[in-house]
Amino acid sequence: MNNEFLKRSPVRFCLLILAPVLALALTTAGTARAFSGSHLIEIEGGTTDSAGEVGNLAVSGLFDIRGNGTVKTLNITIAYEDNFAPGAANSESFICKLTNVTDLVISGGAPVVSVALTVSATGDTCFKTLFPLVLVSNAGKGLTFRGYILGNKMALKSTTSTLTDSFPDNVVNVALSGEIDPSGAGSNQATGDRLIEAGGGAIDFDDAANPNGHIALAGLIRLNSLKHGVTTGTAAALDLTLDYEDHVVGDHLACHLTLPGDVSYTLVKGVGTLTLTVGNASECIGANNTSKNIVFALYVGGSKGRVVSTSSTLIDGLADSDRIGELAVVGEFSTAGGF
Repeated sequence: MNNEFLKRSPVRFCLLILAPVLALALTTAGTARAFSGSHLIEIEGGTTDSAGEVGNLAVSGLFDIRGNGTVKTLNITIAYEDNFAPGAANSESFICKLTNVTDLVISGGAPVVSVALTVSATGDTCFKTLFPLVLVSNAGKGLTFRGYILGNKMALKSTTSTLTDSFPDNVVNVALSGEIDPSGAGSNQATGDRLIEAGGGAIDFDDAANPNGHIALAGLIRLNSLKHGVTTGTAAALDLTLDYEDHVVGDHLACHLTLPGDVSYTLVKGVGTLTLTVGNASECIGANNTSKNIVFALYVGGSKGRVVSTSSTLIDGLADSDRIGELAVVGEFSTAGGF
């Protein structure tokens, strides 16, 4: 083709106009391709509601997204706790279970995108952490993030929140960060050796209006395989360390769980629960926690997994033995190659 023709003809003008449009289209398509398939999400950070009550929020889940950017399946849990009236009927901590495929929207072109997570009026439920039968209205409300893409991974930083707690106060100030990660290779059955690591905010029942405490745990769990048609599993081996601390020095709790019977889990298509139960008084220092537990929503994508807390009956170390019942703890549950 004659170069002079391109320089002077309307063809060159059209190409100049279309070039940025084509570039944006290719970038957006590239984003969709990079995030097609099964993915795990994990987010954690601090909050302040409109009444000035401080707290913590954690998010974890599993979703499957098509190459065109639409979500095929979605299971996500949001855990929120704050320091108003912990343990009381008017406590404000809540859990949200999201299953509607329209709840997650990723828009824009790489490397910086917008991510919105919204509670739907249908298919989703929000309820008080301590009173699961008491619903919390968050329909149409949610969180937004700025996402940063590198390869097939995305880092997330919160930008806004319209969630309300169970008072309801607006959870207006959030400082959250996390990631979206592609699922690993292998089955979603979570069998064999798994490393668990999790942490986040927690508060016991006598700490109203006081600073939140924290829970941290890590360990190694060897899961027994689930037989065909069976959804509840056990462990063959366990070594896990868990600590709780808050603003009262004596409220510290330290547990070292080593009994395989301390572990039980459920799992269906990568979605289930993980329960850690103290099987013997000698496993915890600070209080007798025999038969007390901490329960997580469990999400497994092949070699990778995520957990987020949904309840706890653990008690702290003072003579009053307060329940550490409101928490927002999130972390990983993966094989050695799945982190």
